[in-house]
Amino acid sequence: MKTKKNNVFTILKKELTRLFGDRKLVFSGIILQGLFIYVAYTLMGTLMTNMVSIGEDYQYRVSVVNMPDSVSYMLNVPELPFDIANITAGEMEALKEQITANEADLLVEFPADFDEAIANYDTRLPISDTPQIQIWYNLGNMESMQANAMIRNLLFEFERSMTKKFDINALLDAEEYDLNTGASFDMTFMMSLIPMLLFMLIYQGCMAIAPESIAGEKERGTLGTMLVTPARRRDMALAKVLSISAFGFLGATASFTGMALSLPNMMVGTDDFSLNFSMAEFLMIFTVLISTVLVFVALLSVTSAYAKSIKEANSYAAPFMVVSMLFGLSGMITGGAVSDMQYYFIPIFNSAQSLTAIFTSDVSMLNFFITALTNLVFTLVLVGVLAKMFGSEKIVFDK
Repeated sequence: MKTKKNNVFTILKKELTRLFGDRKLVFSGIILQGLFIYVAYTLMGTLMTNMVSIGEDYQYRVSVVNMPDSVSYMLNVPELPFDIANITAGEMEALKEQITANEADLLVEFPADFDEAIANYDTRLPISDTPQIQIWYNLGNMESMQANAMIRNLLFEFERSMTKKFDINALLDAEEYDLNTGASFDMTFMMSLIPMLLFMLIYQGCMAIAPESIAGEKERGTLGTMLVTPARRRDMALAKVLSISAFGFLGATASFTGMALSLPNMMVGTDDFSLNFSMAEFLMIFTVLISTVLVFVALLSVTSAYAKSIKEANSYAAPFMVVSMLFGLSGMITGGAVSDMQYYFIPIFNSAQSLTAIFTSDVSMLNFFITALTNLVFTLVLVGVLAKMFGSEKIVFDK
């Protein structure tokens, strides 16, 4: 048993020395990768701000029920960008559906006797008797969000001009006034891009070394020389995967660090985003990334062992990169993280779904553990496949 462990350690030490002895490879695969994701996310934040900016001539579509005279003069100022429509209480449900469908921006309901109520308001009355203004909006629509903010600010200014006599959105829970059926605009954008970009960068980092480490040695004939030694094929396969994974781990760490540092920059220009991940959530993100690295390395190692050259290995690896990027976008396709447990037994897809769940604070610990375990088991299976391939003279010496 001691000899077996020494074989793995000896081969692993040799591979690590070779990989980390290449300064250019370390710089491009680790340091540059972290810098790239930081710069890329920051630039995307700037681009997103420009994309979601609202035109200066835009008129916010606001419907009002029971418009009081005291507020009408304030909202119907020509300088304000509001297209005010007075509707009845019976039309409210239809307007809510329009707001959900982005066909209207805001719905404001005043009490029928608002002006009389605030004129006769007694501060000794309980809060439940305070005149209530209700505003419905859609956090998935930038125009609706902006209209909500502007109307609220005007009403707060109106309230400050008198003794506190009314409340806004106090009758229901805050979520019940948001008529968006999906995630907020910023969260949807983030969860749809971050897994994909992380997968792309990590996969490229693994591609930079896996084909050269196996297909390259096979092409040069050094892999065959290594395999004539007494070391077991399983030990060689494990050492290869571990050495490439160690390099990939550092690349994943750099990407993870760049992501963590750039998230506030990515969300620049938004008012409702704050970086409030707990340490446990950061550890879960890191664990998912590490398990994904193992899967990527194992896949690339097997394809590289099958290929005759580095060029051929890279061509085999390209389709896997496309699939991993599509899986990375699965959060946007599925409208958030799926809850069904069976999906978390699919390698890479489970990683994307777990990351989406963590980003949206909707993570299931069971699904998280299934993801990590599934990726580890899948990696070990591929290590076994790689060991079998190393034992085949037809594969090892096929050039």
